[in-house]
This record gives sequence, structure tokens and C-alpha cells, in this order.
Amino acid sequence: MPCPPFLRRSNSGIIQTFHYEFKPKICHPHSIPVSQYLLLNIFTHSTRRNEEQLNQIHAHMITSGHLHNPTLTSKLVASFASKTVPGSTSVARRIADQIDGLDTYSWNTIIRGYLEGNDPEEAILVYNRMRRKGLKVDTYTLVFAIKACGLRPVILEGKQIHGQIFKMGFGLEVIVQTALLKLFGLFDEDRVVQQIFDEMPHRDLVMWNALIAAYARGNCPYKVREVSYDMVRSNVKPNGVTAVSILSSCSSLRALREGKAVHGYVTKNLIDFDVFVHNALIDVYSKCGSIQDAFRVFQLMPVRNVVSWTSLINGYSDNNCPNEALGLFKQMEAENIRPDEITVLGVVCMCAKLRSFELGEWIDQYVAKTGLVKESPAIANALMDMDAKCGNIMKSCQIFDGMKEKTITSWTTMIQGLAMHGHGFSALVRFCQMQREGFKPDGIFFLSLLSACSHAGLVDEGRRYFSSMEADYHITPWMEHYGCMVDILCRAGLLDEAFEFVQNMPIKPDMIVWRTLLRACQTRGSISLANQVMKMNHLCDSGPKKSEDYVLLSNLFASNAEWDNVKKLRKEMKIRGVTKQYPGSSFIEVD
Repeated sequence: MPCPPFLRRSNSGIIQTFHYEFKPKICHPHSIPVSQYLLLNIFTHSTRRNEEQLNQIHAHMITSGHLHNPTLTSKLVASFASKTVPGSTSVARRIADQIDGLDTYSWNTIIRGYLEGNDPEEAILVYNRMRRKGLKVDTYTLVFAIKACGLRPVILEGKQIHGQIFKMGFGLEVIVQTALLKLFGLFDEDRVVQQIFDEMPHRDLVMWNALIAAYARGNCPYKVREVSYDMVRSNVKPNGVTAVSILSSCSSLRALREGKAVHGYVTKNLIDFDVFVHNALIDVYSKCGSIQDAFRVFQLMPVRNVVSWTSLINGYSDNNCPNEALGLFKQMEAENIRPDEITVLGVVCMCAKLRSFELGEWIDQYVAKTGLVKESPAIANALMDMDAKCGNIMKSCQIFDGMKEKTITSWTTMIQGLAMHGHGFSALVRFCQMQREGFKPDGIFFLSLLSACSHAGLVDEGRRYFSSMEADYHITPWMEHYGCMVDILCRAGLLDEAFEFVQNMPIKPDMIVWRTLLRACQTRGSISLANQVMKMNHLCDSGPKKSEDYVLLSNLFASNAEWDNVKKLRKEMKIRGVTKQYPGSSFIEVD
């Protein structure tokens, strides 16, 4: 039989392989037609097929009638489904829909193709089509379908597949039940996770790891510790995956002793003491305040990835070691390790804490050089916040105006920065601009907006925005919103209105609200209102007092010449051992 025209081309790997493998004198098996034999060998021996070549093979199979051969069509479907080119999996599906008798493997490749293309909805639709057509389903079909359910926002399809699994007789398949366990763990269905685990007569290491990881992901550190003890008692030896999940729970609990115990265990017993375990150890030691131990783990690592550097940089930042964090970041650059978005975010947030103008300019230039500010709204938001806190509000505005994609966080950060610098009217202008662009404010945004009104003395605007929260946006005010409103009134000298506002609050005011009111009374010299508040004993009944509460009350009593009450307060401070934990301090930046 003559070769198809597309097989005579010499500029592709497939055709070159064909010319080498198949010569005119080769005898092919008599039971297989020649062209079918050639196509089978092309699919089998050539792995570097591009989309154009697959389309040519597809066209030849249609014209030669081989498309209705299940063996060849299965190979074609698998080839299309395994391609990463957009739309190739859909082509595989259309081919499969036209052919009867395709095996389960072909349909599995289609479901997997949709999964790899991040299209879980289509993957689930293909699974459902297989069920409706009465096609055979195997463990891989179910595992792929369960993974697709894990990428969906709701677990409804997952629960349906859970019920189908028992009807189809896969209830005792460890691989399927492990996939289910991971799925329900993603949606924090702890009761179902434990039930699936308890119903399995045979539990391997992977299933134990899935259970521990589900509890670790669901922020149940005590359950992680309990299950890990049960695992050891069941004579199942933990591996690196187990250690990472347990260390994650130790980080949540700030359990340094348990973290060190896990460290000792993995050092003695684990063969796969890989970079992930090292990173988890750095995270535990950093969050537990043992930054020197974290640095020692980092130094001893045979291989480091960007997460290793980021974990230690953030650890230094969280433990108030900014110089060490910056030094490590510069060392990371010197070793030609490209930081990712999370690394840069950690450094930017650290610079915001330091509030150093010079350091802020340096990190601005670095991020601009890498181009991350254009790619990531999160980094742009962090830079805006940092520049505002470092005193460079103009730079914050430039970054904001240059953002291609703004979020509600971007608007909140911008208005908060303007409020911090006393530009209340500019903040309100930005709010109007935000409304024109179709963004809806949330509770956190209103905190920034009310703060702007407070700093600029915009009492009427503050009242209007506070009322609009419920009336226009159906947002129930938080305690912090009420506190901002009291602060607006107190800064404007409207102490009687502020006191009436506090008395009419639908929720019980906390100590911060009363403290704000009393501090305003002291500043304005309104001793009568202060006495009225203190006679109502609000501050004393609102919970445990800090040292500043005692100082505030003492000063108020002293300004009213109530020396007996001053003496009584100071005696109470001595009895309770109350001291001023954070004395006043200030710092300047020296060139």
C-alpha cells in the first residue's frame, strides 16, 4: 500500500522514524493491514507529536476509514488529550463521542486532560457521560473525577460520587478512599473524613498521611497530634509527608517542644529528609521564636529552594530582626536565586514595619526593576502601604494610579494612606472615584473611610458614611466602626453627643470606646462628663484594665483633686502587679 502523503515529509521526527523503521522490503504481520500497522507504530514509537501532525494523522484516519478502529482511535484520543495545547482535550472528546467501543483508558485520558487544563467542570461532565452511557469505570476514573470535585467551589458533586462508589463496588479500594478522604479534607468535612478512615479495614501510609494532612489543613492541630500518636501505635512508620503535616500543626500551636521532638525523630529515622521537611522545621522554629534554631536548620540544608529563603526571611521579620532579614535577602540575590511574590511581599511588609524612608525607596527601586509591581496587585498594594507608612504618600498615589488591575484592597490601602497623612478630602474624592468604577465597599474599607473623616475633622461626612453602611450597603457596623465614630465626635469636641452615641449603641461598648471618651474628657478638661462616666463605673466593668487605663483614671482623679481615689488606684496597681510594659520611646533616622 502506498504511504500517505503526510508520511513522506522529512522535516519531522515522526516521518524520519518512519523512513528508518519501515522500508519497502519489511514484511508486516498478515493479520494487520499495512497502513494500520504503520499507524500503530507511529503512535507507539514516536512521542514528539505536535498538533499539526496529530491533525494530519486524524485526517488520514478519517479518509482511510481507520477512525472506527477502536485500537487506533484510542491511541489518537490519548495523544490529543495528553497535549497541553488549549482545545486539544476537546478535540479528543469529540472524537470519542463519535466512536463506539472505546476502552475506559481513552475516557480516563480525556478526564485527566481536562484536569491538567484546569477545567474540572468538563472533567466531571465527561465522567457523568460515561455513567449515562453505561461505560465501564475503574479506579483511575474515580480518582480523576474526585480530584476534579476538589477543584470546584462546592462539594455537591463529590458527595454524589461518594454515594456512587459504594454502589459500584469500590468501597474498599484504598486508592479511591484516600482520594475521597483528601477531597472532604479540602472542604473541612472532618466528620466525613474520620468516617471514611474508620470504615477502611486496611490503612496504608498514604491514607494515614491524608488524614493527618486533612486535619492540619483544617486547622485542627490537636487532632493532628492525636492521629499521629495513633499512627505510631498502629506500627505505621511516618515518612517526610507525615512530618511536614505534624510540623505544620506544631507551628499553629506554637509548640516548640513538640517541634523539637519531631525534629529529633526525623533526624534519626527518616531517609527522605528532604527540602520540604527542612522548610517545615524552619517555619516551626521561626513561629515559636527560636530563630537561631531556624537559622541552624537553614545552614545545614544540602538543597534550598525559594521557600527555604522566604521562610527564614519572614522568620527574621516576625522576630524583630530586620537587619538579618535584609542581609539574607541580599545574600539570596547574590546567589542568583530569584525571589517569588511571597518573598518580596515579606520584605516589603518588613520595610513597612521599620517605616524607613530610605529603605522604602530601595525596595521600591528593586521591585520596579523586577517588574513584579505590574504583574501582582498584592505587591502593588503592599508597596502602597509601605510608602504611606514611610512618609512617601506621593509614591503611593503614583503606584495606585499606575495599577492596571485594582481590587477593593487597593482602594482601602490608598484611602488608609491618605487618612494617615491627614488628606481627608483626597480620601473622599478617591471614594467617589471608586464608586464610579463599580467597586462596592466592605467593612474594612469603611474603617479606613471613617478614619479619614476622623483625621480631617469631617464630622458630617463621618455621620453620613456611618449611616450609609446599613442603609445603602447592608453592612452591620462592628465595634471598630462605633469606635471610629466616637473618635470623630471626640476630636471635634462633641463630647456630649459622643457620650449619647455610646449609650445608644446596640452592642456593649468595649474598653477602647470608653477609653477614647475618657481621654477626650481629659484633653478637653470636661471633668463633669468624666465623673459621669466613672460614676457609671463603665471602665471598671468592661474587663481587665491595662496600665494605661490606671494612668488615665489616676490623671482624671488628680485633675479633679480626688486624691483618695488616686491613692486607691495606685494601691490596686501594686496589689495586681500592674506595671507600664511599653514605656514611651521615639526614634529618628540618621543619614
